[in-house]
Amino acid sequence: MLYLLCSILFLFASPIFAQEVLVKSFPQNNVQTDEYIQRGLTKTDKGDFAGAVRAFDTAIKASLASVAAYRHRGYAKLQLGDYMGTINDCSEVLRMNPKDSNAVLAYLYRAYAKFFLKQYEGATHDCSSALQLDPLDDEALSLRGMAKLQMNDYEGAQNDYSEALRINHANAVYCFMRGQARAQAGDNVGAIEDFTRTLQLEPQAFQALIHRARAKIALGDISACQDLMTAAERGSEEALALLSRYCSTFFK
Repeated sequence: MLYLLCSILFLFASPIFAQEVLVKSFPQNNVQTDEYIQRGLTKTDKGDFAGAVRAFDTAIKASLASVAAYRHRGYAKLQLGDYMGTINDCSEVLRMNPKDSNAVLAYLYRAYAKFFLKQYEGATHDCSSALQLDPLDDEALSLRGMAKLQMNDYEGAQNDYSEALRINHANAVYCFMRGQARAQAGDNVGAIEDFTRTLQLEPQAFQALIHRARAKIALGDISACQDLMTAAERGSEEALALLSRYCSTFFK
């Protein structure tokens, strides 16, 4: 309505009067937009993602050109499992501004949505686009590695996780995921190194114990049983099953 009014004013009224209308009208909209964006961020921080979406809806109605509102709403929708909604909002961010920090996060959120929809190739492309804008984004590297792992590109996954670890060397998740990629590629020695490093960084990560035990079993290493016993003591039914299957017969 405002745009229509201004067009009429520019056509039929004096340009100075039309400019006064613009100057007086847009600041008010910007204030409303910022207010609802802040309200949405507060709800996001509290985990009220549905409430956040409603606040960002209002912000977008106040200003259709609010890149931040679309990006924040895309994130909230991602948390709600509305993956197509995330893709649509992030695509709108990228249409409006494909180059700044909003774009990096928009590519990343859209990549997550595509990953959860099992659109792994699309996820890798979005991660690559984010990395073109920010080559040091280790989260984009990790997500791309995870997508490559799903596509059985074990070498590509290892490369991405190695680069992520170069940027963030103390991240236990990256170590664990590279270990999985190495194990899938048949590099059990390298996998054991990564799972051991994971446990050094995160001693309670019993899944790393189980995966290290699997790699040790593949190498005929009897110390796998100790890993499985430790994991079983922490309540892992999977470790109990592996103990029964391998440690009672395979290592006799």
